Amino acid sequence: MYYYLTLFDITGACCVRQCFIVQKHSSQAMMQNSNKKEQINVLFVDDDKEFLKSAKQCLKLKGNFNIETAFSVDEALEKMKKNKPDAIICDIRMPMKDGFEFLKALRDSEYDVPFIVFTVAEDKETALKAFKLGANGFVGKSGDPEVVFSTLQRCIEKAVTS
Repeated sequence: MYYYLTLFDITGACCVRQCFIVQKHSSQAMMQNSNKKEQINVLFVDDDKEFLKSAKQCLKLKGNFNIETAFSVDEALEKMKKNKPDAIICDIRMPMKDGFEFLKALRDSEYDVPFIVFTVAEDKETALKAFKLGANGFVGKSGDPEVVFSTLQRCIEKAVTS
């Protein structure tokens, strides 16, 4: 079942805030849902080191998250060999391998961790492509940080507990 929350800038006909969520039922998700106080382990992937540092702090203030960061897809894949995250947050536009390649590789290998796209590319085509590749969420980076990170927090929690 698919859900989405979106607010549009009618005058500019562009999406200002989007949060798409794919609801999946699994025994792991039901177990996590029964223990809501448990920390959610998140792997946050973005090539912008300064943004990633700030975003990590903002997100930690919003919820009960243990956040590990990676500055590239290759670094993220290495970190995933050591620890399996409960959710992945990933930018789309990155040098070398982009977020779409990362998502496709994960889904092709049947790695079914919730994957949330967090990007400045907030157009419908980008969101739909991410969704078709198997993303569980899509959140735009632009806007009021309070709104952006509250939206991201809800997307992570829903994706992990659904």
